[in-house]
Amino acid sequence: MKVLLVAPYRPFHSSRIETKVTDKEDIMPSAALLILAAVLREAGHTPIVREFATSTVDAMPDPLQYSYDTVLEIIKKEKLPLVGISFLFGGDFPYAWELARFIKEHAPEIKIITGGIHPTTFPYEILSNALEFDYVAIGEGEKQLVELADRMEASNLGNLRELAGFAFRDADGVVNVNETRDRVDYEDLPMPAWDLVDFSEYEMDLSNYFNPKGHDLKNIINIFSERGCPYKCTFCDLHLMQGRKLRRLSAGKFADELSYLVNERGMNYFRFQDDNLLVDNTHVINICREIVSRGLDIQFDITGGYVNACNDKAIDHLVAAGLVSINLNIEHGSEYMRTEVIKKPISRDKISAVVESLRRYKVNIGTNWIMGFPEDTNETLQETLDLINAIKPDRANVGVLAPYPGTPIFDQCVRDNLFIEKFDPKDYWKVPFKPHQQEPFIKPYKMTLEDLADWRKKFMDVRYKHYGHCYSEFMLPNGYIRAEDGTVRVAA
Repeated sequence: MKVLLVAPYRPFHSSRIETKVTDKEDIMPSAALLILAAVLREAGHTPIVREFATSTVDAMPDPLQYSYDTVLEIIKKEKLPLVGISFLFGGDFPYAWELARFIKEHAPEIKIITGGIHPTTFPYEILSNALEFDYVAIGEGEKQLVELADRMEASNLGNLRELAGFAFRDADGVVNVNETRDRVDYEDLPMPAWDLVDFSEYEMDLSNYFNPKGHDLKNIINIFSERGCPYKCTFCDLHLMQGRKLRRLSAGKFADELSYLVNERGMNYFRFQDDNLLVDNTHVINICREIVSRGLDIQFDITGGYVNACNDKAIDHLVAAGLVSINLNIEHGSEYMRTEVIKKPISRDKISAVVESLRRYKVNIGTNWIMGFPEDTNETLQETLDLINAIKPDRANVGVLAPYPGTPIFDQCVRDNLFIEKFDPKDYWKVPFKPHQQEPFIKPYKMTLEDLADWRKKFMDVRYKHYGHCYSEFMLPNGYIRAEDGTVRVAA
């Protein structure tokens, strides 16, 4: 059966590239769509993938209308019965809903399924109010999508209550939600359907990227080696989607995917998007050894640098494999805030040691911080600024706290009425927080809005204050050499 998988068009969010602010760093193929396409194809179905967050779409006179026209053209041509709509951030739900409305207006017989953290959090509310959506996959959606496609192809939906992690309306319009989860075996999943991607549509100007190997950089490719998070940071909602258990690909399977993208598709810059890549150093080192042994001449950055797990040995192997940039998720400059409020205990000494270890190889260091917790004060935010100036990261990204439903922080903010704008938690399913918002959502107990505005400016001013520590000869750890063809190899 043919299934259309769509990532709706949305205006590009202003976000950082390596040295300056740009509007074009989020032009990357959707890993979510590609893994769904892969499991559908493995089950004998025909996925059609259309993603509208691309440079070619953005160049259209009216990108939004172009995306609608393209979807309608595919529906008419392929006569497919099912559309899956995927979106990354809860704040993008309105774009997904508008697309669903458009589809139903022109092809009311088509069934629409959606999934992700936002639908997983609000399946009942969405199906009760946004009637354009017929189904919601709760949590990981691979098994539900395949099972639904199998049943639709057989013209026999059967008892949909049997589907774990699934929500739907029955014949009487009653919403049924099966919260029971059936986690996927991550190792058994097929490789994402990269063959369906035209990488030229995702090319960006990456001339400002840290590029010590001097590669011709045109694309950034998101790639994952694991799912799940065992930690309990009070602001994070990842566990709602992927659970607490950490599940990993074998190093060989992960390297197989990299090898295909390098050798068959010509990609050379990757973003390891795992939230917890640096947790099990054996896993990390095994991946690095695979990259080196296969002679993959790549560069990569890491978005999920868990500081407590970093050590010299892991960093040595990462640099040998192609690490050039890393984001350390420190979250706050106050050890009290990290330990007692955020529940992410990282000592000041450990932070300094990891930064110094990375500096041995001139790795470009980014850091992620959060301001505006309920317990924040002028003094605690000064500690964040002081720590930034002490460790001198190349990039210091300080975002405002967004209290997401399903987290202790959200419950606290609702309980104590801390939201700045009038906010009814019952309406969050419809009007979720926008990602990367600069203005604060809540007012801390002991701070004024003027205080928050002052700190927002201070943190914007320090964002790239220390950039440039990484500009030096690209160094390799002991025991590795760079061959004439540019690949990194173990020294004889």
